[in-house]
Amino acid sequence: MAERAGREGVLSERNIALLREAYEAIGEDGLEGAAAWDLIDDDILIRDRPEAPDPQTYRGREGARKALAVSDESFESFAMVPVEMIPVGDRHVVVVLKMSGRGRGSGVPVEETIAHLWTVRDGKAVALQVYTDPDDALRDARAAGNADQG
Repeated sequence: MAERAGREGVLSERNIALLREAYEAIGEDGLEGAAAWDLIDDDILIRDRPEAPDPQTYRGREGARKALAVSDESFESFAMVPVEMIPVGDRHVVVVLKMSGRGRGSGVPVEETIAHLWTVRDGKAVALQVYTDPDDALRDARAAGNADQG
């Protein structure tokens, strides 16, 4: 048991470092920079918030570009800043983010806290589920972590 806990701690630290680097790379160069793709699996699966008006599922590099383009089309000066990274088991990390921007066309400022639930495998991010409520992301991460152990 102690060996597993030690292994999970090391993997959790690696996963957090990987995601921190990915957010920094995307913030600097978007998905066009090579640094982001070194950290994100070529076949990544990205799911919108379920309560979004028209939730989408995106796959792969082209899908990831489309997912980011939706935000860029909706907002001016769009930003997502990680404020907390919470490891859950050895494969999942919940990233709590401050999302902000100004509505394109309306000019209305928008700021909210959201969460990303990442699944990491073999040193790459393989899946991302977006949540409105960070507590929902944590609940699902814990459930997935328990399923991984079972």
